[in-house]
Amino acid sequence: MARAVAFLLLLCLCSHALASSPPTSSSAAKAADELALLSIKSSMRSTSPSSSRLASWNTSIHYCGWPGVVCSRRHPGRVAALRMGSFNLSGTISPSLANLSFLRELDLEENQLTGEIPPELGRLGRLETVNLAANALQGTLPPSLDNCTNLMVLGLRSNQLQGEIPSTIGARMKKLYILDLQQNGFSGGIPLSLAELPSMEFLFLYDNRLSGEIPTALSNLTGLMHLDLDTNMLSGAIPSSLGKLSSLTWLTVANNNLSGTIPSSIWNISSSLWGLNIQHNNFVGLIPSNAFAALPELRTITMDNNRFHGRLPTSLANVSVLWY
Repeated sequence: MARAVAFLLLLCLCSHALASSPPTSSSAAKAADELALLSIKSSMRSTSPSSSRLASWNTSIHYCGWPGVVCSRRHPGRVAALRMGSFNLSGTISPSLANLSFLRELDLEENQLTGEIPPELGRLGRLETVNLAANALQGTLPPSLDNCTNLMVLGLRSNQLQGEIPSTIGARMKKLYILDLQQNGFSGGIPLSLAELPSMEFLFLYDNRLSGEIPTALSNLTGLMHLDLDTNMLSGAIPSSLGKLSSLTWLTVANNNLSGTIPSSIWNISSSLWGLNIQHNNFVGLIPSNAFAALPELRTITMDNNRFHGRLPTSLANVSVLWY
């Protein structure tokens, strides 16, 4: 009888120990995701309170069902994406984002967010897409983003960012194929590290305050399809090495302080090229008679406000838009 009582007592003690034990690492991680989301919510507010999508970010429903929150199928309960573009949000981006350790996609495009990009984002090693375009973000581009070695898309278009483009951008981002920094206030030169991006296809640096010469090393970006350096303060000549960019479909260096003659390698740069914009610079010289002869897809050329002379080549007959 004594042994039976002792055994029952032991069972009770074990049951109590299991019930009061701390949560597993998995449940603790999920709780951390929920807390991070609530912290993110606290740093933002809706500019249209009557239709706020953040209003349902509360514990009455599971956070995987909150608007804009996408949880992983492979790792149930872990937040894999925040798709909050055009959510009519103001406020700032919370550093608590860095606690969403399984986050792969961050989309806050077309809101009214201010403040700086949290350097803590560099802790998110799984990030593949960051789209913060069309906000009012200020400050500099955090060098810590180079820790996001899986990043494929970095979209920061139409903000108020400034300072130099960090030389760390490119050094370790071997998967990055879209870098969109246009319509900001970046200054300084184009860092050579951008030429170390083997997957780069779309490079948008339009409408900044970048100065210095166009790096010849950009010719290393052999898969580059779209190069937009329009509306900066770049000087010097167009490097002849850019003629190696045989995959280009669009090239614009318009509205800079570039000078000299156009290298012969540029006139027939890529059989896929459909747009070339070199207007509003200080280019001089004669347009070769064989210019554009090897560009069957070319449809748009703008070359006005330079100092070219000579006749237009007959190969331009198929061009639908021509400014000369």
